[in-house]
Amino acid sequence: MELQRDQLPLLLNALYELDQRSIAVTHPAEEIGELLRIELEDATKGTVSVRTGAVSYESALDDIQWAYDREVREELPNSAAYVKAVVASGLADIRNREEVETTINRYGYQDLQEGHPPRYAGFDTNLLPWRMHDVLGFDPKLYDDEQGRAPVNGYTLPAGVETELSISYRYGQKAMPASRLADAFGSEYNRLAGQPTEDNRETRLGLREFRQYRETRPHDIVASDTGDTNIIDGCLDYYADEPTGVILFSNDYGFIDKAREEKIPAVHIDFDIDFSRQLTGSWDQIATLLYELAVTFGVLTLPKATLYGVWKDKDQHNWKREEININPRSEKLATILNRDKPIVEEYSKIL
Repeated sequence: MELQRDQLPLLLNALYELDQRSIAVTHPAEEIGELLRIELEDATKGTVSVRTGAVSYESALDDIQWAYDREVREELPNSAAYVKAVVASGLADIRNREEVETTINRYGYQDLQEGHPPRYAGFDTNLLPWRMHDVLGFDPKLYDDEQGRAPVNGYTLPAGVETELSISYRYGQKAMPASRLADAFGSEYNRLAGQPTEDNRETRLGLREFRQYRETRPHDIVASDTGDTNIIDGCLDYYADEPTGVILFSNDYGFIDKAREEKIPAVHIDFDIDFSRQLTGSWDQIATLLYELAVTFGVLTLPKATLYGVWKDKDQHNWKREEININPRSEKLATILNRDKPIVEEYSKIL
């Protein structure tokens, strides 16, 4: 069964209905084990207790490299990606929130009705996988101030960024066979055959965001080649004769320094090296966390279900719809999901 990211609260609800209020989220590798534990307090919020933080996780990766080799180690997300996946869920925050808000207050919130030129946001390749429109809280369709002004009015989409996000290596083609991962981590990993490798799963998340902005938000398509200098120069050339302006965001200091040299407003997004051991949030945020971790790790195990972020038949439509595959290991869980999923899908059609 496939569930979209925004349908994953159905899984939490089914477990809740089965009186499974404490949910261990585990990776099949013995060296990693339980990543975190979700406590469903009620039907609106939950607590996530982190059992393997980023520092402990990095140590587990070292153990995996020692037991196998670097190639196997690199098919798991690094500790920085682990932190970014938690931030993408909304359960943890970036480190320099105040700097971002100061920059947006200075350059954003354009009053278009008063004739002010729009201001767009542009993301470097390294940020697009991590749901920055939500993390930074400035998507023009989702956020505005008391005067009805959006923080930014749309997105700048450099062609070079899309090219960087479109590179794809797959297990069994340009990378190791999935069977090697199955030997290391468990038979579940055989289902990853033919699917993108770990780093390319991250970029697939970013490519989906890029295309979603292009399809659903005001945007500028900026001609550029790949690489920081070319992307920034493309933005500089495009906006030289346009009233619209851009604010650039990156997790790369070199990118930010280059943009600022060209007098383009730019902010380095600063992630912590770890996150709190106790996180509290909504079921929707917890569902997004499960989605992000399932895709980046490839496989997660929960009580009564195994989650596959990628599987043999996953295609472009699954990526676009933000779907993961749920394999219920309980007939009762499968029955509840099969009961509830059609109801939610019918309800969504009338919204």
